[in-house]
Amino acid sequence: PIALIYPSEGTPAVPLNGVLMKAAAHPNAARLFYSFLFSKEAQEIFVKYGFRSVNPDVADPPGRKPFGEIKLLFTDPQEQESAAEEIKKRYAQYFGI
Repeated sequence: PIALIYPSEGTPAVPLNGVLMKAAAHPNAARLFYSFLFSKEAQEIFVKYGFRSVNPDVADPPGRKPFGEIKLLFTDPQEQESAAEEIKKRYAQYFGI
């Protein structure tokens, strides 16, 4: 069996995001789709596939550790970018690629 474990020292916070292109061919359709992505219906689909939702109307599956009980780790994007080569080097070392 496989179990999901959240390390006590913290779990990386990796938010999903989206954008609306300035020159979108159909900007109103894009806005509607973007709006749909944050709807209760769409967020329930995401949760069904293992993602988390911060929408208060979307319930976690039974037995899932509540989001508020998970210690999250955040990374400064500029710091991460400056460390990119070292991160890639370690990744290659860990996974033998």
